[in-house]
Amino acid sequence: MSLLAGLRSPMQITTVLALSAAVSIGCGAVRNPALESARDVYQTARQDPTVVRYAAAALDRAEQTLQQADRLWTKENDVFEVEHLAYIVEKRVEIARVTAQRRLAAEEIQTRSPR
Repeated sequence: MSLLAGLRSPMQITTVLALSAAVSIGCGAVRNPALESARDVYQTARQDPTVVRYAAAALDRAEQTLQQADRLWTKENDVFEVEHLAYIVEKRVEIARVTAQRRLAAEEIQTRSPR
């Protein structure tokens, strides 16, 4: 017996159909927590002037991977691949941070050393 068969009034049927439509629309906007975390990590790094100045190329690679993960999630909802790419984004951001710190330290050493 279907759900609609138990409903008696047009108002009940309309309500059930409206709720069903709302639920299915809401499911289309499901977010992937790993992707959201990667996006947050990337945005935080993008706001760090040291990372932007000294590791722009590494940060760009992280952004490209994040965009790839976004596209994959939007088109295919491939949880495993998106989580894998999100992990890579976070690692690339970490590499960008370490690269920036290393380059900043090298620059400071050069400016302090006598010539």
